Amino acid sequence: MKRVIGKKGKQKFLDKNALLSKEDLEIVEVDLGKDEFVHVRQMTGHERDEFEKLLVRKFKNAKGKQDYEMKLEDFRAKLTVCTVCDAEGTLLLQPTDYPKLSTNMSAARLEKIINVAQRINAISEEDKEELVKNLDADQVGNSSSDSAEN
Repeated sequence: MKRVIGKKGKQKFLDKNALLSKEDLEIVEVDLGKDEFVHVRQMTGHERDEFEKLLVRKFKNAKGKQDYEMKLEDFRAKLTVCTVCDAEGTLLLQPTDYPKLSTNMSAARLEKIINVAQRINAISEEDKEELVKNLDADQVGNSSSDSAEN
């Protein structure tokens, strides 16, 4: 039985080996002014998940159960540390560097970086809202299983 949905055309089907091979990530040079620049690159799926973890804080609620909240403060610095790299794509900063970066770099320069980082990583305002919705859904879904985790 042959079942094909959509158009084949000139597109190349990716088999297992192709799907699991290292993908070339886009790297973009960002002019920061003052004759200075940085490179910003796409994140891998794992790196995107790690970035999103930086936006969530776990805590014990008033009932002593595990709870979560969104932490969008320092969003720009958090995204910057997850995307600024050298010309070969090696990240320059660690996630723990975001507080210092946030207090030491101007908002204007951070904005130049994250505008590119958001574009090449397909991060939109809707994505941030979706993360909040998923977080809320996880809280509802986990409410009955809290006792099993402890």
